Amino acid sequence: MSDIEINSGLDKENNQNANFSNEEFLLQKDKWEQTKSQISRLIKEIFWKAWIEPLSFEKYDKGILYLSTNSKIISNRAETQYYETIFLQASVFFKSLKKIQFHTVSFKQNENISIKNNIQKIKINQQTTHSDLSFIDSVSMKTNSKFTFNNFVVGDSNRMPYAASKRICNKNSLLYNPLFIHGDVGMGKTHLLNAMVIDLKANFPNLKIVMMSAERFMYQFIKSIRLKETIKFKDEFRSIDILMIDDIQFIGGKGSTQEEFFYTLNDLINQGKQIIIASNKSPVDLLSLDERLKSRLSGGLVVDFLPTNYELRLEILKKKIEVLNFNIPVDVLQFVASKIVNNIRELEGALNRIWANYELTGKKINIENSTNLLSDLITARDKNISIDSIQKKVSSYYNLSLSDMSSSRRSISIARPRQIAMYLCKGLTSYSYPEIGKAFGGKDHTTVIHAVKKIESIIEIDQKLKKQILELKETIFVL
Repeated sequence: MSDIEINSGLDKENNQNANFSNEEFLLQKDKWEQTKSQISRLIKEIFWKAWIEPLSFEKYDKGILYLSTNSKIISNRAETQYYETIFLQASVFFKSLKKIQFHTVSFKQNENISIKNNIQKIKINQQTTHSDLSFIDSVSMKTNSKFTFNNFVVGDSNRMPYAASKRICNKNSLLYNPLFIHGDVGMGKTHLLNAMVIDLKANFPNLKIVMMSAERFMYQFIKSIRLKETIKFKDEFRSIDILMIDDIQFIGGKGSTQEEFFYTLNDLINQGKQIIIASNKSPVDLLSLDERLKSRLSGGLVVDFLPTNYELRLEILKKKIEVLNFNIPVDVLQFVASKIVNNIRELEGALNRIWANYELTGKKINIENSTNLLSDLITARDKNISIDSIQKKVSSYYNLSLSDMSSSRRSISIARPRQIAMYLCKGLTSYSYPEIGKAFGGKDHTTVIHAVKKIESIIEIDQKLKKQILELKETIFVL
């Protein structure tokens, strides 16, 4: 065979390999597009377009999904706020997913990234990258460097959770084990978890610390069953020194997962390992939690966030503008602190809205403009919304009698509006599930939970019902 024939054969083989790699890259890229499409159904469109859609697929190699964008702000937000959502949805399509890596490229670089370059990066990476991530790196949430103890404003409402968290970090003591922190959404629970991780790593660098969401724990457990690696799962979790679980309420209802979590907690506590849990309710109020698990979680120290007072809210706003270098008049801060009282996250969101309006439109920051800008939040706060008022609005909207809200009739024309009313009561008032059930003719709290979940699932796919609920909310806030 001549040299020409040999070279021709090699070229042909190389082209076939390149085509195979090219096809593999396109297949993996399509999986990322499917992931983005799935995420678009889970979060609001405005947030998806801002933080998820701009993320571009670069490669998937050895369990690591590499994503890029030409904005550092987008990379940071996706990594700190949406990592868990992206990971859980991507793991459906990327079966051996261990970690997601975000990075920023310049616009020109991003424009010139080609399939050939990506394939070459994969080949190089295969030669130089270790095949396995450590267990802790692969399951832990990424800490947010802004969520430190120094940036946590302390007041009467959060003094106990703060003091207990600091005690664990300063003493590395097992006096509070497990430590259970609970409070409404946006009060600062995740901030404290992050602060503890940062502080503990600084004081005790050799500690093995895992901070994860309850959803991530469930995912890891289910994955271990699917891969027949349950023994490995147990061994890995039992090897850590400190386990932090955020949003434990989402582990409710999963029998086998709750049981495994119970035994994991027992083993770690018996070994002298620290457990720290965050939730939106106290252990006894988590209705779908197993009684044994409730008892175990209640056996340490349970601390909660109380409603914030005006002084604390004002101090938080002052700290926020200092960190972000916002120039906002004190009277506007005082106005916001007096009007936005639900939670700290909503408070900070109001502040960001005021500043963004100034930057984008140039409108002066004053109380008058802020009142108009925050009218939806202020209306919800100032209006005294009751279960009775919601029932009346829903009955009128669907041409039903008020008594239908409390009846046991199950025809869809009555049952569905009744479920909608229960859903609105839970979302727009501070009443508990049992209290709402009592107001609907003595219904059991599980009936209300079912109604809320039912409407939540329907509005994800039924735009007509979603529009009706928006219209109902508007009528509820009018008077």
